[in-house]
Amino acid sequence: MTTPHLARLPDADLAWANARYAEVDFLPSDASHFLALAMLDGERAGLGRVVPVSATAGELGGMVVLPAFRGRGVADALVGFLVAQSRFAELFCIPFADLVPLYARHGFVTLPDDAPAPAPVADKLAWCRAHYPRAVALMRRAG
Repeated sequence: MTTPHLARLPDADLAWANARYAEVDFLPSDASHFLALAMLDGERAGLGRVVPVSATAGELGGMVVLPAFRGRGVADALVGFLVAQSRFAELFCIPFADLVPLYARHGFVTLPDDAPAPAPVADKLAWCRAHYPRAVALMRRAG
C-alpha cells in the first residue's frame, strides 16, 4: 500500500479546503488554522486541521478523506502528522463516536461529559451535538 505524502496545505488552497468542508457539513477554516493535506498517487486525498483554542491548547479535527481514497490509511496518517506538527501542550478533538478508536491510537483519551475544556472546545462540542444526528465524543491528548 502506498503511504500518503503529508504537508501543510498551501495558503492558496484554503478555498479548496473550505469547499471540501462544506461538502461534508463541517465548519470552515481560516488562515489561523494549521491545515494538512494528504496526497496519494499524485492526487489530493484528504485534509485535516488544528485550530488554536488557547495559548496552550488546540483542537484537532476537520478530517476529510475523499471517497476514492478511503480505506487506505489516509485519516490515520493525517492524525499522526497533525499531532507531530502541533505546537500545543494539549490537543482536544470532537470525533464522531465511531471514530474514537482512530484517535485513541494516537494517544487521545475520551473525556466524561462534565470534563473541563477551553470555552471554544466546549462551545463546538455543544454545536456538534445539536447539529449532527451522529453521536460525537470529547477527547484530549496531553503533549
